[in-house]
Amino acid sequence: STQPRTKITRNRELRACIECRIRKLKCDRRSPCSACTRRNAGATCVYDRNITGIQEEHDMRLRAEARVEYLEQLVQQLSRSSSGDGDETTVSSGEVEITALPPSEVMYNGSTHWSAMLEDVEELGSGEGGSDLSSAIDDDDGTRLLFGQGKPLPYREILSQFLPPRRDADRLVASYFRSKAIVAPFIHSGQFSRMYHKFWDDPASTSPLWTSILFSVLDISARTLSQSSAGSHSRFAVAAAHCLTAGSYFRARPLAVEALVLYAQRKCITSMDMSSDLAVLFGILIRLAITQGYHRDASKIVGISPFAVEMRRRTWSLAMQLDLFVSFQLGLPSTVQYPTWDTPPPTNLLDSDFDEDTIELPPARPDTEHTELLFYVAKHKLMAVFEKIVRLTQSVGAYTDSEVDAIDAELRVIHTSLPIVFQPRSLAESVADSPSIIVTRLCVEFIYLKCLCVLHRRFVTRGRKESVQTCCTAATDLLRRSLQLRTEFEPGGQLETEKWFMGSITWHDFLLGCMALCLVLCITRQ
Repeated sequence: STQPRTKITRNRELRACIECRIRKLKCDRRSPCSACTRRNAGATCVYDRNITGIQEEHDMRLRAEARVEYLEQLVQQLSRSSSGDGDETTVSSGEVEITALPPSEVMYNGSTHWSAMLEDVEELGSGEGGSDLSSAIDDDDGTRLLFGQGKPLPYREILSQFLPPRRDADRLVASYFRSKAIVAPFIHSGQFSRMYHKFWDDPASTSPLWTSILFSVLDISARTLSQSSAGSHSRFAVAAAHCLTAGSYFRARPLAVEALVLYAQRKCITSMDMSSDLAVLFGILIRLAITQGYHRDASKIVGISPFAVEMRRRTWSLAMQLDLFVSFQLGLPSTVQYPTWDTPPPTNLLDSDFDEDTIELPPARPDTEHTELLFYVAKHKLMAVFEKIVRLTQSVGAYTDSEVDAIDAELRVIHTSLPIVFQPRSLAESVADSPSIIVTRLCVEFIYLKCLCVLHRRFVTRGRKESVQTCCTAATDLLRRSLQLRTEFEPGGQLETEKWFMGSITWHDFLLGCMALCLVLCITRQ
């Protein structure tokens, strides 16, 4: 008698890119691969993060930790030094740094870029070079599609290739809204929920621009909030970019600004370092918002509902804040021309306080009542002063002690008048607070300390006693808080669910604090 054959199943390791697997093509594993390059679809050539993402994230984490340890050792080494060379401190004649790159590329870093402080610290000239964190930038997030590179996909093909199963999408969306600190202020939970259910009834009939918002939400949740190890996270970002192009976002259509703001926000949150293409993206975003009138008070425009007025305020506020953060981090002037807009700050309201059919907005809730919007309202006030500081420090002309003192006084008044929930508090005193409240409080405090460092930095090099003391105190507080936070984002820590906070902006704040403290130490030694 013949024995039944035993079927052997081999689980082959998937090494081809997702596009080649779908099309059943041979993949050479390049980035982008030759097959995608021939189809002019390099932007969609992505690999399953189960295969490549884990090792890349591990390597990026190791590089970041090594750089942090090196900077800590550098600060300790400078603080232990007891004597300098005795030469008088020279004040840098310019605030401009041109980064050395290949002959075909030149990168400008202005005075607000953290690396600009190295010009004032001669002792760092012979120091070791940190690892290049620019390698951590995700080149496969679809940004090139927005600049006309790569071949856009038809909307139906985007849905068939990138849309996850309803069950997976539900979990990611729920995770996004649970992390209250990360939800974009212009995403109204009631409106989004209705449009989300309508989307699943007929995805193909939904606006591609709203679908781009959905994919950005999925990307933020999958990359920063979800505990799942499921792959294809980067595919959501690519899909969001494809939807933006499919919806012709550049033609100033409804939801174009909101979709582009959320796409830019997800790039800020998920990247460990800002790239120059983000500055270009914000240039497009701000111009698009101005074209649609987001920079003007919508309550004075006939035909706009109270709900739309409030959503436009929130959209403009977030776009303006992100543009200032990115421009500051890259050492570039802000894209927003501040004397040209009059849009009021967002209103401190709960989503349940108003909806699309609201005839008149209710009065704002008091600052003593914590809402999700209170964070953006408080940050809006600080960012107004931050903009003055950045504009002052980036000006080509000199500025006086009295100008610095006036802005310093204004900054301190606003900081002390912030709601009690955003006043400085140690982690030990925050055990009863939710993780979202803790990180928003830290964000507000980091902005305040960063403002002091940047405002007084130039006068530190001149040995001005008040500026040296202020910069030293602010930089020390900034570093102390940053170092204390590191363990709290690990499994079991108070902030385990808020790992997104330790992204590019917070990392830049840490570098800024390191350079400011090194500068103070060098000046005080002499």
